[in-house]
Amino acid sequence: MTSQIPGTRVPAALPPPPWRGFTAVWELGFREVYTVWLPRGRSPVHEVAIRHWQTWARWLGPAYGPAVVSILLLASGRDSYHSDQAWLLLLIGTINGGMFAAAVLSWKFALLKADHIDELLEPCGNRDSLVGVIAAALRHRWQAPPSILAALVPWIGFAGSGSRWLDTTGGIVVLLNCTWALMLLANVSYWLAVPPLLVLRLRSSREIRLRWNDPAHTTGIRTLSEGYAFPAVFLALAAFAVTVPGTLSHPLFGPFLPYLYLWLLILSLWVGIATQLSLYAIVRRFRISILDALAANRGLLLAENQSAALPSLIECDDQLSATLSIYGSVAASPGLPYGTALVVQYVAAVVGSVVGFLLQ
Repeated sequence: MTSQIPGTRVPAALPPPPWRGFTAVWELGFREVYTVWLPRGRSPVHEVAIRHWQTWARWLGPAYGPAVVSILLLASGRDSYHSDQAWLLLLIGTINGGMFAAAVLSWKFALLKADHIDELLEPCGNRDSLVGVIAAALRHRWQAPPSILAALVPWIGFAGSGSRWLDTTGGIVVLLNCTWALMLLANVSYWLAVPPLLVLRLRSSREIRLRWNDPAHTTGIRTLSEGYAFPAVFLALAAFAVTVPGTLSHPLFGPFLPYLYLWLLILSLWVGIATQLSLYAIVRRFRISILDALAANRGLLLAENQSAALPSLIECDDQLSATLSIYGSVAASPGLPYGTALVVQYVAAVVGSVVGFLLQ
């Protein structure tokens, strides 16, 4: 007997909504990351903000605004005005605009692929703590100090050098623009250094689900690998640009470029090498576990003096050929999703920049 009233139906239980922890944290970044929030403002996350003139004003204003104001001050001042100072200020503004564009595009790319990372992390028991690394990094108490420290670097450097360059209006104006650019660079660098921690911590998880026949091409693994590989290549190219002949010997900013070069190179190696090695370790561990499972009950272990028994072993096991075919396919699967072309480009950029730096 049941207490259910005849003719009534018990509604089917709805499946729980999919976990979207990474997506939620990344969407929060659009409102908290300084170099993303400044050009985008409070535009909705999925909106193409560049279609609005307000976005152009928020992008070009913080990028070129300090340079334009500085040029007007220099042109109307009593001190001698040189066109080289104007070109330098405009160059700094262009670098600022490039950093804003790179930050927004990178954050947008990751958001478009965020559902793949959610799917990858969902089975993990520590998934909330994995994305919690990024959520904690969004707080101002962690995000602001690198920019503040970077702003002090040029002033401490020139004050310690005893240079008379700060006695001129042009020197102070250029230094103020460099301070703003370094603050932006510190924030961009901060967000290049933090996301790889997610992959490094993912190595300890044994619960992620991968394609058993080709784990490296699992959508989430491929998204993480490509998301880290392309910024690493661009950082290596930026380091190479610093070593262009004539830049390191420039009297104004030449003495500081070696430090910028080393910082870009370290960031590139951190984003490119550390993350790819971690992903490779995850794929390799998973692939070995699959191979061990395939070979567990097939008697594939054979001593050298037992090789004569191999033909009879193959004849007695009808499914051995199919198992060996799958075994060979898994064993031959790649360790990383991309081909050798991107690796060659990255290595060429790093080696070229090191050679150019040493030659100068």
